[in-house]
Amino acid sequence: MRNIKGFTLIELLVVITILGILAAVVMVAINPGERINEANDSGAKNDVGQVATALESYFTANNGIYTGASDTELVDKGYLKRFPATTTLTVAADGSSAAAYASLASASASCPVGQTGTKYWCYTSVDGQSGILCSAATPSTACN
Repeated sequence: MRNIKGFTLIELLVVITILGILAAVVMVAINPGERINEANDSGAKNDVGQVATALESYFTANNGIYTGASDTELVDKGYLKRFPATTTLTVAADGSSAAAYASLASASASCPVGQTGTKYWCYTSVDGQSGILCSAATPSTACN
């Protein structure tokens, strides 16, 4: 009688199948696509925050008005090194208010009660606050 040590092909296939099932369960639990969206949303929120800071500096330097504030103006005057591509800036015609906003993709960014539509991270100079806005239309200078 020969004493052969090792695993049979069936045993190896069973182990590989179990490892495959475990890997699939872990991937579903981790949901890497959602983690990427959350990371992108974090970057968008940071970009809006930088534009908000630049807007308020511009406001202070221009005697309390936002008139003339634009993406190129904020860069040209040195308030920003570059204007973030994901962020949009709107200024009221009379220069009394401004808003900066960016779209959010993460499912964890939930809409406030009573709001539906596209999710935005929005800063408005009206109240000096940032937050999630859900709207079918793009935000205005008051983010509403």
